[in-house]
Amino acid sequence: MTSNRALLQEFGGVSSTAQKRTTMHVPWPLERISPLGMRRAALMPLGLLGAGIVVALGLVGLRAIEATGSFSVDRVEVVGAGGGNVAGVVRKTVFATTGSTSMLSINPAAVAAAVASLPRVQTAIVDRAFPKTLTIKIVPERAVAVTTTPQGRVVLAASGRVLGPATAGAMGLPIIASAPSDIPGAGGTVTAPGVVAELALAAARSRTLRFRAIGYGQDGLVGQTAQGVEVRVGDADQLATKLKVARSVLRRAGTTVQYVDVTVPAAPVLRESSADPLTANAPAPTAVAVSGDQSDLGTWIAGATPAESIHAVFG
Repeated sequence: MTSNRALLQEFGGVSSTAQKRTTMHVPWPLERISPLGMRRAALMPLGLLGAGIVVALGLVGLRAIEATGSFSVDRVEVVGAGGGNVAGVVRKTVFATTGSTSMLSINPAAVAAAVASLPRVQTAIVDRAFPKTLTIKIVPERAVAVTTTPQGRVVLAASGRVLGPATAGAMGLPIIASAPSDIPGAGGTVTAPGVVAELALAAARSRTLRFRAIGYGQDGLVGQTAQGVEVRVGDADQLATKLKVARSVLRRAGTTVQYVDVTVPAAPVLRESSADPLTANAPAPTAVAVSGDQSDLGTWIAGATPAESIHAVFG
């Protein structure tokens, strides 16, 4: 055997040193996996299977609870409805939408959309209060005017939405002018620019300046107060400022006012009626230029002859 090994070394065979170093090489990934890691890897599919079984059993349990009616909707709480029968209509709509659906299966967005489709509801948010209560938070539409249609009078909101037939609660709202084609059915929204401007004026009114009618004159929008005084505002721009000026002027005027013109709020014009037959049909006054700073709205400046009882007020 010694001679054979010597021959191998002589003719380029495997050296003794190389023979001693010859070992089995295992790919590096398997070298780094410990026996414990291999066990964990083998058990991983079993863990996933177990988790899936637990989830499935949970869903089966929930369905079983649903079948018993333990989470059925028994109560609807409406927040923000205000007066009237809005809350009752909302509850009726919610029950009709949910039916026998469990609280676990209700889609809050679908219920909110159904409530918001009601003419008198602007927006709605739905919250679930387990086990059996739905809370509906709404922002109601604000009724600001009434108009006449071929089907009768209807109530309009500040947003332009048609709220439905006028009721006793709408008696204090101003009547606005409109054409039959301007007013859609209940739940629809007015888009006619002229009516939209009238609604803006109706929505801008205050406790101290209420209108019983709103329409159009030769120079634009006109609101008529309960005392028959016309407040001429022109267009729908700067309505808050124009009405503030009109209130200030009327507060200092007499009881025989025909109109106050605030088309140009910095130069309001007031006309009072006259019992003098020679001046009863006098033309409307025109504002005159005034130098200096006239910031006091309570300062009256003559704008016409005293016989006409016409005054121009400059702000």
